[in-house]
Amino acid sequence: MMPDPSRKHLTEAQQKAAAFLTRSKPDFKRWRAARESADIKTAEEKAAAQAKADAKRIANAKVGDVMPDGSIYAGLSPATNKRIFVAARDARVAMRFNTAAAFANALDAHGHKDWRVPTKEELDVLFQNREKGALKGTFNLNSVPDCYYLSSTPMVDDFVWIQRFSDGELGRNYPYRAVSVRCVRG
Repeated sequence: MMPDPSRKHLTEAQQKAAAFLTRSKPDFKRWRAARESADIKTAEEKAAAQAKADAKRIANAKVGDVMPDGSIYAGLSPATNKRIFVAARDARVAMRFNTAAAFANALDAHGHKDWRVPTKEELDVLFQNREKGALKGTFNLNSVPDCYYLSSTPMVDDFVWIQRFSDGELGRNYPYRAVSVRCVRG
């Protein structure tokens, strides 16, 4: 290696060391860009792997299992034969039908905004499965009117179906009577 004339004041060994360090000095901007690209790729790979694991967990869910988003798998909708998921708990207060429908429509829970009041048939699925897995102990079974749950299925003259969760009895709800609401999606 030829000594660098601009480094005359340095010994030959020092000049060799300086040349080596100059040659091997990393391009910090390129290094950082490559590192960020690798970090993004790694994060995307981790997210894809997590999404795949979550999808498998949902596909293999049993009634009462808590889903990765915190909602609970409640069973199949008799009307659509699709999976229905419930919020982890009831609405905080008993509601009349119009208030409950607006509440469900505006609900942003467990990362989802597609909540609704269950149909009469879906409400019965919730009743049948109320003691399974994470659903157990989350429904009001004894105190009136809280043990009654509202459905979105209409009856005549502005009445809607309700179901008592202590024994499954179906009834009609007056438009002015507030009862419990458990929102579903799916």
